[in-house]
Amino acid sequence: MILIAQTFHKNNDGVSACNLWALIDSILLDGGITPISLSFDSSRRIYADDSYIYKIVLTKLDLTGHLRHQNLEGEYIILCKCAGLSGLPKVVSYEENNTLAILKMHRIYGTPLTRSSISTISFMLVTVKVGILLLKLVCRGVIHNDIKQDNILIDKDSKVFLVDFDQAIHTTFIKALIKTFFTRSGKGDVMHSYLHLIKDTFKRKLPPKLVRTLKTLSGKQVLDNKLPVLPTNAKQPLLDLLKAWQIAQNSDASSPGAVVAYYSFIYDGVRFPGERSWNNRWNVLKVISDYRNKRVLELGCNMALLSTHLLRDCGAEAALCVDIDEHILKAAAHVSTAIGVKPVFRQQNLDDPENWEEEISAFSPDIVFALNVLNWVENKDRLMEFLGRFKEIVFEGHDSVEVETERFKNVGFTNIVLVTMTERNRPVLHCRK
Repeated sequence: MILIAQTFHKNNDGVSACNLWALIDSILLDGGITPISLSFDSSRRIYADDSYIYKIVLTKLDLTGHLRHQNLEGEYIILCKCAGLSGLPKVVSYEENNTLAILKMHRIYGTPLTRSSISTISFMLVTVKVGILLLKLVCRGVIHNDIKQDNILIDKDSKVFLVDFDQAIHTTFIKALIKTFFTRSGKGDVMHSYLHLIKDTFKRKLPPKLVRTLKTLSGKQVLDNKLPVLPTNAKQPLLDLLKAWQIAQNSDASSPGAVVAYYSFIYDGVRFPGERSWNNRWNVLKVISDYRNKRVLELGCNMALLSTHLLRDCGAEAALCVDIDEHILKAAAHVSTAIGVKPVFRQQNLDDPENWEEEISAFSPDIVFALNVLNWVENKDRLMEFLGRFKEIVFEGHDSVEVETERFKNVGFTNIVLVTMTERNRPVLHCRK
């Protein structure tokens, strides 16, 4: 690490991230240190050797620092405050110069809870162990603030570790206690609380039909999906969104037979209910790539929240939104009107024998989103061959990371990065050629 600091002693303004990483790689690889995580943020990488983890940020090129409560120095300081607690990363050092920051920690060998194959009882026991560990953090005035299954590791001896403290906050005991255990995720500055982990545990480990039945019997599903009552003088965008959600709840695009929209969405302080939080989804997707001036193809667009936000907030040039369900496309049209953008909509069954591939390819997309689509088509090879036509794909699948990665390798993609595992334990991949 000292060698890197010396190498980057001079100012590197104007040098691209790719060139800087190439220089860093040339230094570290000679020392047996290899990259283990190529983040969707091109300014961040994690390297490792047999004993240590090295988190490195190109500080002047940092794309997602504003999404975190702590930079690497803040993470180092908080972990120092937690020194001596078992089940946490042990920091070694922190270094920074005018170009990069490096946090060195002892390496933890473990499997993320999202990818573990433990029994339901063991799974619940892990959540109890995490709760005990969080209570110890609270006693030191620390809120981890990102308590999700990706950040919980289980080693070969079944020991539980809590990692990734870049969202952590140091505060008073009372605030730490309330925000860790009694605050809903997404409330204020809380990213993922312990309540999120408990809820996620039940959603993942209980059969989906049983979860829906329990919600129905308790009346929770009705309450959760009750549409807002708007005042008589409500703004037109709110009226458009209400119409969109009325259509979406009665379509079969989300959960056939259930009166529910796919996403919950908050606009101008009004919440429109759904199965999944759009805000959580958007926080991941918006930083995967630089969308400026790109043409976006969204397969299985549902209500087209993604395309509309990319057009409005991320500088995308154009968007083509494709879905099989004509009703959900009508809902999507109302959403786009409310957001104030104009994507192109196309109703298409991807299993139709017609040559839809050529017509859609004529749109010339720079990036394609295929989120939760492959599982619903019969001819998966055909869809994968279609995706292989393009240079950049963001994909959510239902199979394991290894299976989905192999699919994209088979159609010519060489740079495949696991972005995250969703709350439903599905991999999101960023694939490039």
